[in-house]
Amino acid sequence: MVCYADLALGHRLLKELPCDDDAVAALREDPPRALKRFWEALRPLQDQIRKELGSLVTAALAESKASDLRGCSHPSGGIEVDEVPDRGRCLKVTKPLTRGSVLIREFPVAKVLLESKEHSLHPETRLALVLSAKEEKTKVAQKLLDHGGRDASALRMRGVLACCCGLCIGNSIEKVVSLFGWLGRVRINAVAVTALVEADGDMVEDKVALALYPELARCVNHSCRPNGLLRFNAKESHLVELLISSPHKVAAGEEVTISYGPLASSMVRSERQAALRAQYGFECRCPSCASKVQDEDFHWKRKAQMLDDRARAAVQREAWQEAAIACSASVAMLREGFRDGDIELAREECKLAGLTLRAGDAVKAREIWAAACQVLRPLVLPADPDLQEAEEMLKRLPWPSIRQV
Repeated sequence: MVCYADLALGHRLLKELPCDDDAVAALREDPPRALKRFWEALRPLQDQIRKELGSLVTAALAESKASDLRGCSHPSGGIEVDEVPDRGRCLKVTKPLTRGSVLIREFPVAKVLLESKEHSLHPETRLALVLSAKEEKTKVAQKLLDHGGRDASALRMRGVLACCCGLCIGNSIEKVVSLFGWLGRVRINAVAVTALVEADGDMVEDKVALALYPELARCVNHSCRPNGLLRFNAKESHLVELLISSPHKVAAGEEVTISYGPLASSMVRSERQAALRAQYGFECRCPSCASKVQDEDFHWKRKAQMLDDRARAAVQREAWQEAAIACSASVAMLREGFRDGDIELAREECKLAGLTLRAGDAVKAREIWAAACQVLRPLVLPADPDLQEAEEMLKRLPWPSIRQV
């Protein structure tokens, strides 16, 4: 686990600052006045702060030169941004749209690649610095909500980080106020960019960058069972596409949502809501969270993992029939938690198809790969490894013979 230099220093410096209730209230209601108090308390420590963070801040500011600004488009058309009481803006479709329809294609106004170096700044701090360095080109992003981290401890840390970075750049309190705002915007609007990587024989999503997409941030809300998803293309400067993921048509007037991280298929309601409150400051009222049913039972997930472990052990012994049976049972359990048409379920089916082929049932393997392809084709990039393998096997494997009557 990376220990970020700015957070480590921030925790130490918090002991030097006015952090009573009045200071926290001022950070919420009058940030410039509160930040000036922080600034004055930290200026005597400027040399120490620059020694620890100066080179990292300079490197982060240099990243702003590598970011391009190419805007966004709406390939499928038929969308509008509506204002909903108690929810703010939301993205709705004005015509029926099918699975795979691309609603938004957007390049980030700024991004930072994630690092695993021992001595580095937190990605949110780096992205805030990049955005602050190009404010003239990011006016649309300045209109985004900036209330990220409004609980007392997060506000204090946000104020400290803004002052520390400001002291490394120069002696401008205006820059500190700007950084404080950017840190808040990044906290609730930035998106973790993901890419497929192989881990223990499976293809999994891994975070590779942190980016800000203003059009996406200003209008797309969260749901724990969303009908949309984000598809990233690292080869296209981390272009993001918002797609319809629902296996059914999205009707005119219906809202399109994504997951901000927590999903009903991966976390129980209480954990999802706690995570969303901590980072984004809202109480989720999506259908999954508004349900009166008690916290979801994840027995299916535990059993699926147990069966998957059994399949992996059988693969090590090259007991293909046993592995295929265990994997099939695991996929059956996953269907209790995932919806038909979920990418995660399709990837598990690709794994099952491979084991089924190894076990000697080419016809069944072809059938499973064909079903997985129907899910993956509209939702993943053409270079997706699971999709490529499935399509190649569909070309190689024989069609089932048709019995003559």
